[in-house]
Amino acid sequence: MRTQFKLLFAGLSVVALAAGQAQAQEAPAEPEAARSGGIGEIVVTAQKKAENLQTVPIAVTALNSAALDRTISPDLKALNGSVPSLVVTSVVNSGLVAAVSIRGIGVQEADGFLDPAVGTVVDGVYQGSNTTALLDLFDIEQIEVLRGPQGTIFGANTIGGVINVTTKKPDVDDFAVAGKVTVGNYGRADAMAAVNVPLIEGALGMRLTAMHKGVDGFYRSTADGRRLGGQNVNAGRLAFRYESGDFDATLTTELARGRNDGPVVVNYSTPGIVSTDPDVPSIPGMPTYVEGESHSLNDPISFRVGGKKGYSDFNVFGTTLAMNYDAGPVQLTSITNYRKFKLDEYTDQDGTTQEIFDTRRVTKNWQFSQELRGTVNPTDNTELLFGAYYLTKNYKLDQDGMYLFAGDYRGLLLNDQDDKSIALFAQGYINVTDALKLTAGVRWTDQKKTMAIANRSYIFGDYTGPWVPQKASASWSHWGWRLGLDYRITNDHFFYVSYVRGAHSGGFSGRTVVLEPYGPEKVDTIEAGIKTSWFDRRLQFNLSAFTTTYNDLQVDTLSYLDNVSISTIVNAGKAKIDGIEAELTLVPIDGLTLSGNLSYLDARYKEFMCDADGQAALPEDFVDCTHLKLRNAPKLQTGARATYEFALAGGKATLFGGWSHTSVRHTDTRNALVGRVPKLDLFDASVKWEPEDGRWNVSLWGKNLSNEKYRASGYFAAQAGTAGFENFVVLGAPREWGVTFGFEF
Repeated sequence: MRTQFKLLFAGLSVVALAAGQAQAQEAPAEPEAARSGGIGEIVVTAQKKAENLQTVPIAVTALNSAALDRTISPDLKALNGSVPSLVVTSVVNSGLVAAVSIRGIGVQEADGFLDPAVGTVVDGVYQGSNTTALLDLFDIEQIEVLRGPQGTIFGANTIGGVINVTTKKPDVDDFAVAGKVTVGNYGRADAMAAVNVPLIEGALGMRLTAMHKGVDGFYRSTADGRRLGGQNVNAGRLAFRYESGDFDATLTTELARGRNDGPVVVNYSTPGIVSTDPDVPSIPGMPTYVEGESHSLNDPISFRVGGKKGYSDFNVFGTTLAMNYDAGPVQLTSITNYRKFKLDEYTDQDGTTQEIFDTRRVTKNWQFSQELRGTVNPTDNTELLFGAYYLTKNYKLDQDGMYLFAGDYRGLLLNDQDDKSIALFAQGYINVTDALKLTAGVRWTDQKKTMAIANRSYIFGDYTGPWVPQKASASWSHWGWRLGLDYRITNDHFFYVSYVRGAHSGGFSGRTVVLEPYGPEKVDTIEAGIKTSWFDRRLQFNLSAFTTTYNDLQVDTLSYLDNVSISTIVNAGKAKIDGIEAELTLVPIDGLTLSGNLSYLDARYKEFMCDADGQAALPEDFVDCTHLKLRNAPKLQTGARATYEFALAGGKATLFGGWSHTSVRHTDTRNALVGRVPKLDLFDASVKWEPEDGRWNVSLWGKNLSNEKYRASGYFAAQAGTAGFENFVVLGAPREWGVTFGFEF
């Protein structure tokens, strides 16, 4: 396999050089406009400037608002199946937290003490926690998914890539109103409306957007027959935009309020193993196992669970001021953001009718960030982007773990983490010729984290002792860089090669009783790609190949204190990830668009010592675990979509069909069977009609049309000396269908 990747890299280079030699003259500096009936130009901001997607030396996929509307999904999970090497799923027992992986690199953690490895950026603002990553997206202009390390421009904690979200901005010239209403099965009732008002024509505009999402949930209680997993979310965004000559400013304020059911846990715990051999001890079952209620991996998947409804109540406030000024020799940008979030969540963690294990978790976090950057052209053939970035954030957790199977025993845990970082960055571009460009960038980051934790126990109506507090600090400085060459072979053929270094922050585990830091991860990626257009831009084909060395891997594992197992995070591994990604778009006739994507990953540990089965009693029982698979790194992902627009009944009809395939992936570090997600094929479809003036439309849509029932994520909670504590699972959504009515004028 590794030889094949070397050959592919060489092949891409030969193709680029051969095509370049075939040209009688150098390629023009500007691409042609898209021809009628072909594939239009897509503008992205992957390098913090507006560029044609086909001439950006990064593997990037862009979905505009029309493509997102066809997904009928209000959060980042809408991207699944449309982007190579991307996996987005929920974290078990935490409904708002996203487990996002790109190219096999990501984080699967419910708590905010661990930084993301794939950065989510909304309107230029880095979201410092995965805790709110699955909040609803609405009034979106475009989403770009950048694959591979992006630390030079976007900063640390983007070693997997970046999901770059752009919301719709106020228009200073035109009045507009738009909205949509959706109803569907499982009690779904969504609504969104936006109004744009030019307060001072040509100078000041306002855009007000509001949305509601309501759904009863697709789980059902075995205790009382009620639906579980329901959501009731309201959100709004108010933005003002001012334009005057070479200056513009956009002030955005966002509010969100959710009063949802608690996360639904599907219990896959196992009974004990009774030994008939007197020399082999029996293994006690999981304390969360309930006969007749705990699910088995051999049983058909069921959405019927016994757990209590719980609650998941959150509030979000955020405000951002973005300013741009063209001062002639330098273009300046300032982005200032403040954001806070509170989540109060009660979860029946055992998911049965028995009183075994519940938690109440109150999470609070806030962040403040400031970015200042400028762009200059020192000479006619050079460009320099430079800037500084500051981020300070705080994360708090107040957790009450109610271990009801052990009587009225409660484990109380407090986390309070401060995180401050400052970065300086620069990236330069040199046009060696009209067709050949050199890119070189560097970023220095200095970060300090201070974590305070406290533990206390409570049993039979009284505390067993005082709070046991601990506090520690750690600092890290690290460098990231990008070196690249790109060559415009023709107006329609573009080749690039790059070497990128990225880093993922170190920190502290908030779940341990011994407060020790883990260090940063480092990623080195070499990538080559070619982006092509053919047949008057009716065919677009992009191909990339990469090899990634992943050092000082952060792994959640069991550690030991006086032979007692404790959960912690350590730098325990090294991995190698090779991959190929391809994207194709074809417009064979006017109105018909066919598209597809494919990714193939060869992800493997090179070094990894772990407690493989959770049964070890001593540190020396750690074994070689390099045979295990990396989490959320499926070997094969592919998807295909077709959209056909045609005149019908005095208006326009749009037919859409989509298919995605994901091979086997693992969501548990130790590759426990409960975290093995079998290969999965999903089918979506929609039909839409709108009158000739396009002022309104109606769509009938369906998702997961074959009604596949599958485990989306699973986790094995180990417990030394036993079969474990619990097997947790979250299920993927079953078949969904509905009708959407939209309007715009």
